[in-house]
Amino acid sequence: MVKEFSTEIEKYVKISDQLRGEFERSCIERNIKKNETLVEYGGIYNKTFFVIKGSFKSSTFTPDGLKKTIWFYFDDLFRIIPIKDGFLSRKPTKYEIVALEDSTILEFDMVIVDSWINNYPEFNQFFRYSMINDFMLSEEIRTHLICYSKEDFLKYLYEKYPIILLRAPSHAIADFMGITREWYSKIKKNIM
Repeated sequence: MVKEFSTEIEKYVKISDQLRGEFERSCIERNIKKNETLVEYGGIYNKTFFVIKGSFKSSTFTPDGLKKTIWFYFDDLFRIIPIKDGFLSRKPTKYEIVALEDSTILEFDMVIVDSWINNYPEFNQFFRYSMINDFMLSEEIRTHLICYSKEDFLKYLYEKYPIILLRAPSHAIADFMGITREWYSKIKKNIM
């Protein structure tokens, strides 16, 4: 599985054998079952994850205590799962991340990732590029969600990011969009 991670990085930069060895020593491969929680709301995490196979959804809780789907991660799109609030603040996370299907991930300790960023320019370049690219894409998707009608947003997802519609369950997409499952089904029939 480390080979797949190295291959992903080498889409952007050439990595040294020394860094590849670091991956071999430091990465923890984990298999996560469908509906299993990877990150628990309120937990303190100094980890990040790379999706080798499978998919995940991220949720948070509204002030009313309702769980709300806010994001997705796949083996083909948004492969790095950072625990942003835990990584940046070292405080309990406000997110829950659950597997949408049987999945395989690589787990990294952020202390080690920080050392790779500082000691291996190629990893620094990949990490910055990957995180910035994912941030820009996520902002683009969220902007479309806010600015487009629900039907136009679904058309946009279907055209640009069909993996989301094909792999995430309908109830999670409806929740992400802020609409009922019934409304989502009706719109989806008109589009697909």
